[in-house]
Amino acid sequence: MEKRENKRHDSDTAVKCSFLTTLRCDEPVDGIMKNYGCGGMYAELRARFKAGTILVVRSTGSPSGCPNKAGYRSMSLAEVKWSEPKPVRGDICYGTGLKYLLM
Repeated sequence: MEKRENKRHDSDTAVKCSFLTTLRCDEPVDGIMKNYGCGGMYAELRARFKAGTILVVRSTGSPSGCPNKAGYRSMSLAEVKWSEPKPVRGDICYGTGLKYLLM
């Protein structure tokens, strides 16, 4: 079993993800941040992104007490590490692992 470098905290916060570059002016993609830590987050997104894609991730929902825990970011730059389809309530979303990038 893989050991995490940083502790994860549960969340259920709405997020919007956008491409970092202005060359891709697509609409932001909605999702739910399910957990986060100092090094990154796991979110269930409405679209799939390729590994290596750099995204701007913004929290748009109530953080439900998250800000007092280490690793919560209301806005971050993150690299997609993986993305896999996942059925959620009769629909498909993409479980996505995101690694925070230093700014």
